[in-house]
Amino acid sequence: MDYSDLPMYQPRRVWSHGKSGGDQTHKLVFTYTYNIPALSRVSASPVTRWVFDNWQVSGITMFASGMPSGVGFSTTDGADLTGGADGQRIIVTGKAQLPHGERNLMRMFNTSVFARPARLDPGNAPKDVWRGPGRNNWDVTLFKNFPIRSEERVLQFRWELYNVFNHTQFSGVDSTARFDPAGAQVNGRFGQATSARMPRIMQVSLRFRF
Repeated sequence: MDYSDLPMYQPRRVWSHGKSGGDQTHKLVFTYTYNIPALSRVSASPVTRWVFDNWQVSGITMFASGMPSGVGFSTTDGADLTGGADGQRIIVTGKAQLPHGERNLMRMFNTSVFARPARLDPGNAPKDVWRGPGRNNWDVTLFKNFPIRSEERVLQFRWELYNVFNHTQFSGVDSTARFDPAGAQVNGRFGQATSARMPRIMQVSLRFRF
């Protein structure tokens, strides 16, 4: 939790107290390395040892919940709604956070619970209103070592896969409403995902160690 943008007139606990921008309720990261059993133990032959032995897989996997986010607004008429002072925030009439199963590209949070504040109404939105998209990412590397006459000389084949399952992981969301004079929300992208992290990327390399 932290404080930011301390107000002059509004209650500080309501206006400024909230979760830190880097807060994550859950974050699990684990790394692993596994030496794949040699097939030559079952079927011993030079071809089997060369093709199927000395394989290794390693990776980094991360599961993390999203970061806290506020919701802002603008108007189509540019009206002076604040008269100065501490500024103005959007009106929140219900719960913005959606269950995980209801979130999608077009609706990352409940956009129906926001309204335009009246003139000189400071609004009631807290510092953070909802949590952004989380992450589910797997980076995996597959190795194959080819000994060259001795264990000191090795040709290594390396296949690296980032976001190996090609999960779509949204990173940006339009969280700024836009209201007309009648109070209708007219930003067609409000609540929609606007960007995503990198899709699956693969690269292959060979390395000679001696």
